[in-house]
Amino acid sequence: MDSKLSTIAKVSGKTFDFVIIGGSCASTAGLALAARLSENCGVSVAVLEAGKAHLDDELVLTVQGWQRQFMNPEYDWKFPTVPQQNAKGKTLLWSRGKGLGGSSAMNFLMWSRPQREDVDAFEALGNPDWNWERFYEYSKKTEKFCPPSETSTDDLYNKDAVGSNGPLSISFARTTSNAELPFRKSLRDSGITLSNDALSGSVLGAWKTASVIDPVTNTRSYATNAYLLPAVDRPNLHVLTEAYVTKIITSKSATGEVVASGVEFQHDGTTHIVHVAKEAILSAGAIKSPQILELSGIGDRSVLEPLGVQVQFVLPSVGTNVQEHITHNAMAFLMHEERGIVTSDLLRDPAFLANFVNANPDFKGLAFTGLNFVSLQSISSRADEIIRELEAKFALEAASYPPGLKEQYEQQLKHLKDPNVPDVEIMVTPFSFNPTPATKPIIAILPTLIHPFSRGTIHAASADPTAPPAIDPHYFAHDADLAIFTEAWKFARKVAHTGAFSSLVATEVAPGPAVKTDEQIREYVRNNFVTTWHTCGSLSMLPQDKGGVVDPKLKVYGTQNIRVVDLSIVPLQITSHTQALVYAIAEQAADIIKHDHGLHA
Repeated sequence: MDSKLSTIAKVSGKTFDFVIIGGSCASTAGLALAARLSENCGVSVAVLEAGKAHLDDELVLTVQGWQRQFMNPEYDWKFPTVPQQNAKGKTLLWSRGKGLGGSSAMNFLMWSRPQREDVDAFEALGNPDWNWERFYEYSKKTEKFCPPSETSTDDLYNKDAVGSNGPLSISFARTTSNAELPFRKSLRDSGITLSNDALSGSVLGAWKTASVIDPVTNTRSYATNAYLLPAVDRPNLHVLTEAYVTKIITSKSATGEVVASGVEFQHDGTTHIVHVAKEAILSAGAIKSPQILELSGIGDRSVLEPLGVQVQFVLPSVGTNVQEHITHNAMAFLMHEERGIVTSDLLRDPAFLANFVNANPDFKGLAFTGLNFVSLQSISSRADEIIRELEAKFALEAASYPPGLKEQYEQQLKHLKDPNVPDVEIMVTPFSFNPTPATKPIIAILPTLIHPFSRGTIHAASADPTAPPAIDPHYFAHDADLAIFTEAWKFARKVAHTGAFSSLVATEVAPGPAVKTDEQIREYVRNNFVTTWHTCGSLSMLPQDKGGVVDPKLKVYGTQNIRVVDLSIVPLQITSHTQALVYAIAEQAADIIKHDHGLHA
């Protein structure tokens, strides 16, 4: 299968109309974009992917294979953050897919759309045509939804809200841990609505998420097999793996704009150049795209000059406005063994797996389907107090905010005040994060902060392009984040000890009864929080004077032919897991680029 991909001899020194720079999670967007642009046989497209191909790879294709990818340097970039000042100097590793398909090849396979208000906020911040309706159109374009073959009261969806002719297979997973539905019932008993349609613009409530699983083959559907492989035989499409991009080669136009003329990359220990006829397109993800742009001379002078990078265009917002979901993986419950709870840890035991497969001959893997979204008002008596404190803080500090942050915070505060817009996610996970598998069924409950007020940075830390960038998410730099997260944690724990789910629980194994006061909970959160690997904002789509890096056509300010097509352009964090948004960004970007160049399939 690898023979279908390109070779260095067919790429190095050659000229392509569009050169797409992959290399991290946004190979997801890059491959989707390459497939759409190469539909026009009159243009040539090259994709440079830093990782390996991993075609026909069991760890990619099987439903549970991602567990063996995480922290495996063959598949995972494992980007480190800098020590976090507001979290006792804690350093985290940010996993990102290392290979064709990027993080679509190693994520948890969940398919969810954001809240309508989240996407409409993109447009309100100065981005015409980036709204819910356009996103909804492009999201359905990517989907090939496969209805359940058997009727289930748990597989709820609106048939008008899903696409049926797209490349990406979407379905409801057949095998779950058996803990998700009882947890949803406990949420209902705690005042949370059960939703029968989470794909039409409101994710509020408790519901079973769809998965990127092809129900025919029971394998992962991701950017490589959905978008690339059907297009890979096109003579105008060249995909080169193990091609690590070091910088975009530029010059200045007569009007002073930066013009990309080529892309420099390393392959097999040698430096090469591929020439650009029309556009260089960054699809290297929210971590690598800002680093590559900075090493190409576009960014903040104070970042570039100490590295010895020649400044081509001063754009101070590169690598700023970074936002990341925060979750917590240390709320865990030992379940009664006789209640039929299945976990990934148990399935790692050959004897348990053999017995389970014997009883369930159609079993192909255990899916993660437990997503639930709630508003702060629905979970906390402190909601009004937290909002008042935020309003007072904004009034006091607004004049000191960097350009554009005031407008972002106004959108976030509006959403926080609206009880119909979620502020918190609660995940039910059929696995532990411990490398040593548990021998008994343990279910983790993960409260998650989805609209952080803290803003971080991602910058090149060295002139060496192979060195990781300095990632500083500034976790809990804004007091509201810890306040909201603490309320989410308390509510999630309360639900776990309520009704149907509680009847399955033998004991709370983490943190246990010793952690009970608000101060103890805050301390526990600071010691045990993790990221959910949904980074956005590092190359925000905003007006240039409001902290923007790209315009609504995804063109980098100050450049003539450099675009960004990945999650880094999203200016405000969203209420969902991010892969559906990434695919929709790629689909919309393809139409923008085709229009700009007069291209037709």
